[in-house]
Amino acid sequence: MVQRTKRSLGPGKAAEMQAKVQEFHHQVRRWCGEIPVGGQVYMALDVLNFALHMTNSQLIQESGGHGVDPLARLYRSDVDAGE
Repeated sequence: MVQRTKRSLGPGKAAEMQAKVQEFHHQVRRWCGEIPVGGQVYMALDVLNFALHMTNSQLIQESGGHGVDPLARLYRSDVDAGE
C-alpha cells in the first residue's frame, strides 16, 4: 500500500480532475440559481460553491496551468462584501 507522504498529483491527473470539478461546479451554480436565496439548502450550496472554487484554483496550479480560473471574477475578495 502506498503511504500518503509518497503520493503525488501529476499535471495530467490534476487537469483531469479539474475538468470534472468545473463540470460539477457549473451544476452547483445552476442549482443556486433555482432555489430561494437565504434558505438552508442555498447556504449549503454556497459553501459547496466556494469549496469548488478553491479546489479548481488549486488544480489549475497543480496542472501547471498559468491561466486564471474563469469563474474567479464571480467571487468576493473580502468577507465583508455585500454587507
